[in-house]
Amino acid sequence: MNNDTDYKICGMCGSLIPKENIFNIKGEEYCKTCIEKKLEQKNISSLGTFMCSLVPGVGQIFLGKKEKGAFLLSSFLLNIFLTGVCLFFASVFYLSTLLEIIFLIGCLFFPTLDLVIYVYSLFDANISRKYIENNVYVDGFIDKLAYKFFKKRNKNYLEEKVIDKRLQ
Repeated sequence: MNNDTDYKICGMCGSLIPKENIFNIKGEEYCKTCIEKKLEQKNISSLGTFMCSLVPGVGQIFLGKKEKGAFLLSSFLLNIFLTGVCLFFASVFYLSTLLEIIFLIGCLFFPTLDLVIYVYSLFDANISRKYIENNVYVDGFIDKLAYKFFKKRNKNYLEEKVIDKRLQ
């Protein structure tokens, strides 16, 4: 038998597949597993992700990373609050030089940290969308930090669910 007639090459993965397991879609030949992988891919709106990522943490929540999004949003809001506190106390302790310097440093540090969180959140949401669509998303440092931050609450919730299932 001739190998050219019995086997074809998949246009996506490049593997040699028996001719009866190859499907022709728009002139390209694909194997069954590649078609299934393509159907499993999630299509997430890039415009929706971008619009949500304009508010730090909301883009991550939109993508299903709730702990990470809540962590980024809460840290962003906490930094805004701390900036306000530093501005208030810097104006109150205007005559005391050491305290004024400490609060002025805080007035510079917290907005800078807010800017870092904002830019990170903006880019992370849009980059994570691509990884989630291709099913290759791996938890990073901020993900693990957020899971540890919310771990106690989630763990109790999961334990209550398990206990409820055992009682039924």
